[in-house]
Amino acid sequence: MAGTTRFAVVVASILLLLPGLLRPCTSFVFQSKGTLIFGSNYDNSIWPGLLFVNRKGVQKTGWEPGTTGRVAQWTAKYGSVTFNVAGLQLAWAGMNEAGLVMSTMLLSGTKNPPPDERPPLRSAFWMQYLLDTCASVEEVVAADKAVRMSETVDHYLVADSTGDAAAVEFLDGRMVVHRGESMPFKVLANWPYAKCAEALKRGETKDLRPYHSVARMSRVVERLKAFGSRGKGPAVDMAFETLADVDSDSTQWSIVFDIAGRVVHFRSSRNTERRSIDLQKLDFACGQPVGTLDVHAPLRGDISAAFKPYEPEAGVAFTLRFLKESGIAFPEEQIRALLQAFESFPCK
Repeated sequence: MAGTTRFAVVVASILLLLPGLLRPCTSFVFQSKGTLIFGSNYDNSIWPGLLFVNRKGVQKTGWEPGTTGRVAQWTAKYGSVTFNVAGLQLAWAGMNEAGLVMSTMLLSGTKNPPPDERPPLRSAFWMQYLLDTCASVEEVVAADKAVRMSETVDHYLVADSTGDAAAVEFLDGRMVVHRGESMPFKVLANWPYAKCAEALKRGETKDLRPYHSVARMSRVVERLKAFGSRGKGPAVDMAFETLADVDSDSTQWSIVFDIAGRVVHFRSSRNTERRSIDLQKLDFACGQPVGTLDVHAPLRGDISAAFKPYEPEAGVAFTLRFLKESGIAFPEEQIRALLQAFESFPCK
C-alpha cells in the first residue's frame, strides 16, 4: 500500500495517545450455574465513544512490515461489536459472534517485543485483529506466533464461550499469559496480574487506597464469591453493581457482556439508562455498511436496531475530536487518508 510510512506514523500516534489517558479501569469474568459474564469499566478523561458493528468476510491489512518485509493480512472470520475511543477499526473492548470478549487496561512497566519476522500490529488494531480471527482464548494465545504486538502500554483480559479466561501482558519484551491454574482470580486492574494475585493470596489488602489495583480486585473477588454462594438474582445486575463498586469519577461507561447469550449490556456517564445489543439480531454479512452508534446516544433498552451506516465525514470529525481533546495537533489530511484506508478494506 502506498504511503505505508505515513499511515504507520498516524496509527502509532493515535494509539499511543489513548493508554496514557486511562484511569483505574477494572475488568472481570464470572461463571457459575450456567452464567458466563464479563464486566468492564472504561475510566478515562476522554468521554466520547462509538459503538461499531464490524463485518465478517472483510480483507484487512497492516502497514508496518516485520523483519522479512511481510505485513499482516487477514480476512475477518467473525463479526463483532466493539467500543472504540479513537475511531474506526481501533477497538478498546468488544465481543465477537463466537463469544470471544476482550478489554483493555493500562499497565505501567509494559515492555513491547522487539522487531522480528512477525508482522507487527499496534494495540487497538491488534485487538480488532483478534476479534476478527479468534473464537477462543487458545487461539488468542496462538496468534502471538503469527503477529507481533508492536506498541502498547496496556494489558488485556480475554474470555471465551467455554469460560476460559486469560490475562495477557507484554513484559520484558514477550507475551505473558496467566490462565488456568496461574489465574486463580479472573479479575484484572492496573498492576501486573502476578503481583496482584500474590497480594490477594496473602491478604495484603488492608490500608490500601480505594482505587489501588489490589483493593479494587479484592472487592470484585469478594462480590463474585458472595454472589456465587447465594446463587440468587440476575447475574447482569450483580455485574453492574460490582462495576459500580470499583468505578470512579472518570468512569465513562460500564459494560457487561453476557457471553452465553451473546448480548452486550452497557450504560454510560452521559446516559445512565441501561442499553443492550443482541448480536444474534445483527447482520454481520460483508457488503453491509459498517454500523455505528454514539455510546452516549439518548436511548434505552434493546438498541440492536439503532445502528446507522458509518459516515466517513462523521468518522473524521470523531477522530479529530479525540485528537483535539488529547491535546495533539495532527493534519486533517493525514487523518482522512488513514480512515480512507480503513474504509477501503474490501470484501473477500
